[in-house]
Amino acid sequence: MNLATVRLFLEVAEAGSFSKVAARRQTAQSYLSRQITDFEAQCGAPLFRRTGRGVALTELGERVAGRLRLWMQ
Repeated sequence: MNLATVRLFLEVAEAGSFSKVAARRQTAQSYLSRQITDFEAQCGAPLFRRTGRGVALTELGERVAGRLRLWMQ
């Protein structure tokens, strides 16, 4: 787990959308999605539920996000 991936995960969690974050970062949505998929593999389970309108955190994702926000402070 690296700091850039943690920041990306938290940014997507806040925005609720890979597309919004990709536009802000001026990068491809598929690249961000691939990074998050790798991060989910490290965590051992999905952190996001993909919806028609973006993404929402799973129960595990909520716990991970809470701990990482504390860690980042």
